[in-house]
Amino acid sequence: MVRVDFLKTFLTVAKTGSFKKAAKELGISVSSVSFQINAVEEFYGATLLKRGVDGVKLTDEGKIALKNIESVLSSLEEAKKLIANIGGGKIVIASGMVGINVVFNIQTLLKAKYPEVDVRVELRGAHECVRGVMRGDYDFAIVGDILEEHLNSDRLYVEEIGMDKLVLIVPPNHPLADKEIVMLRDVMEYPVISLTDYYGITTSLKKALKSSGVSFDDLNVAYVVEDLFSQINSVSNGLGVAITSYIAVCKACEIGLIKIRDIKDLESERKIFFVSTKLSMESKRIREYADFITRNARTLFATFYEQCLHEVR
Repeated sequence: MVRVDFLKTFLTVAKTGSFKKAAKELGISVSSVSFQINAVEEFYGATLLKRGVDGVKLTDEGKIALKNIESVLSSLEEAKKLIANIGGGKIVIASGMVGINVVFNIQTLLKAKYPEVDVRVELRGAHECVRGVMRGDYDFAIVGDILEEHLNSDRLYVEEIGMDKLVLIVPPNHPLADKEIVMLRDVMEYPVISLTDYYGITTSLKKALKSSGVSFDDLNVAYVVEDLFSQINSVSNGLGVAITSYIAVCKACEIGLIKIRDIKDLESERKIFFVSTKLSMESKRIREYADFITRNARTLFATFYEQCLHEVR
């Protein structure tokens, strides 16, 4: 077997591309770094790093080992955090933008049910939420889209908890605001405000456009913004239109900042997921929290989706 700190040294060398830089970052000697790397290579039975005058680079075998080591260390860190929190003293829920009008209600319900537990919520892009769960930063995530690599991960527990739909949002006085039927070709005539690729909304949009026979590049993307609030404000101020999550923007519609329209020829429905790790779900206490969250999330999301069906023409 090989020591965990030796594996961490390998990651540091791979990241810095230098034994000397790795030694400085780790606070050990270069000879110690060399010894530990040799031990890791002996364990894997292959040369993992190609040494040269300009530093070190991963060999093909090293690239495979790197992915394995990252997974091993991530699993160890996840287990460490799970054990530290085995008493259930704190829960951290990460939510993509689809959960912005639901996750704080869930937080309130959890605090009422388990007053001894510190329940925290963090809003992130969907893909960062899932990565955070895998790193052990978050116990649970609520997201509106999930990458195939995460959906098929043998480490993740993924459960469908609701439905959302992609809708067009426009300023209240926009020509499309009162148009009876809106088509994708209508949207292409106007500047589009897009979210970055960190967001599940963008992933869902690209999938929906492809299913509808349109490329994301066909849209006239004028601005790419970093968060949902910037997207709503940009649209409200007349900078363009946007295709986004109904559940995420329904409150903005209710107070008159924007108007919401269906796009007739867009495959608009998308699923909402609850994500944790399979290891975490083996804990009876964590499983209890998860069941409570998913049960209430289904009810809350169903309510919002019903509003979607009634309010969006």
